[in-house]
Amino acid sequence: MIALVVSLPAQIQPKKIFALPVEKVTLENGLDVIFIEMPEFKDVLSFNMLVLAGARNETERGKTGFAHLFEHIMFRHKYGGIVNGYDDAINKLGAFNNAWTWFDVTFYHPLTFSFNLDSKVAAGEGAAPGLLELEASRFASLAFDKKIFQTESGAVLGEYRKSATDPGLAIEEKLLELAFPKHSYGHTTIGYYQDVIDMPNHYDHAVWFYDTYYRPNNCILVLAGDVRKSLLLPQIRSAFQSWRAKPIPDVTVQDSPQTEEKRGHVEWESGVPPRVHVAYKLPAYKTGSKESAVGQLLPELLVSESSPLYKKLRYEKKTAARLYFHGGAAYYRGFDPRLVNCAAQLFSDQFKDRGVVYMKEVERDIIDGFGDLASFSSSPDAARILETLKSKFKYDFLSAMNSPAAVAQAFALFYRFERDPDVLNKLVQSVQDLSPHDIDAFAKNYFVETNRVVVTMAPKGM
Repeated sequence: MIALVVSLPAQIQPKKIFALPVEKVTLENGLDVIFIEMPEFKDVLSFNMLVLAGARNETERGKTGFAHLFEHIMFRHKYGGIVNGYDDAINKLGAFNNAWTWFDVTFYHPLTFSFNLDSKVAAGEGAAPGLLELEASRFASLAFDKKIFQTESGAVLGEYRKSATDPGLAIEEKLLELAFPKHSYGHTTIGYYQDVIDMPNHYDHAVWFYDTYYRPNNCILVLAGDVRKSLLLPQIRSAFQSWRAKPIPDVTVQDSPQTEEKRGHVEWESGVPPRVHVAYKLPAYKTGSKESAVGQLLPELLVSESSPLYKKLRYEKKTAARLYFHGGAAYYRGFDPRLVNCAAQLFSDQFKDRGVVYMKEVERDIIDGFGDLASFSSSPDAARILETLKSKFKYDFLSAMNSPAAVAQAFALFYRFERDPDVLNKLVQSVQDLSPHDIDAFAKNYFVETNRVVVTMAPKGM
């Protein structure tokens, strides 16, 4: 439902999958501001700030997890010099305020009423600063001290310990270390455990991280809902004009090409079901490329309930209790090559009876499932299957655009790569243009032994 409105002669007017206009303005300080006007959502405002900083930007050994840490600290901004000043003020607006961190980005997405954007609004407890003033204040001049930093470092440690109760974190850590021995994709977003423990001792690095990456030329602001560019642009310019641009360091450390399969094993203390993870390194994401378009269909081709691999493991052989992509499709979209990670949860009773032989069988079946895509076009039904998957992708994508927040997030996550306002149309069109032979070529290039990482997990003693 999104499109960049361009006036062309009727005879060459391209068909647009998305109907809403997308308007882009780049401010003098480099901040990209995107307006997606959706007046049918009366009084609804989705305010989204995408910061191009995640685990990928943590290139210094011993200092991981700082992008995620700032997701926490940004909510502790001392607005007006008052501890919890930002949090108290935004609560008066009744806003739903949240954020998340990933390998390449940190995404802040408060949701409120459009009339709360003004500089002063009436709130239940008296007048309060508007959302625009609050957001400009914390992004342009975040106020936090060492006490706040150390408190939130402790909160991150608690979050890590909670996550560590699931073997999924240990498996992911092992996979990433094997796949990316030098690149900063080699650690998870939350960071290494020892780094998180040591985090309270690196306040100076935290100040540097914020000062370096929280810059307007490294951010994208998307406003969607009942918004009007003509009315809001002057206010946004005024609010963010003091935010100064700064050169952003390149992520220059790259891994050497992988020349052999890499393997690892995780031994788990408690009696959880064993798991098998088979991963392949995919190319950096580029909207419109055939490779990235094939990537959009991998979940359907490999782990959907209608896929041959799923049917084989779940229904025919009954060797997997669950088959899924770890992290979903977004997991393998990155500025640099990332992993597609297919995971199978095994049956504990079968593993007790058959042990490693059972685990190897599931592993081989997953590897064969990836490999079978190299001959996808040879199937008599290949063209029909692909057309069905392309149609499903298009309409699933469209149906997900059911709110200003959903539209803004989808747009921001794809727009970040090429900064193209028409990115969603190009994304869907690239999938529609795929042929069965494109699936073959992709699998032959990437689903090969020398590009593979396998990690298994079993309870200790089994």
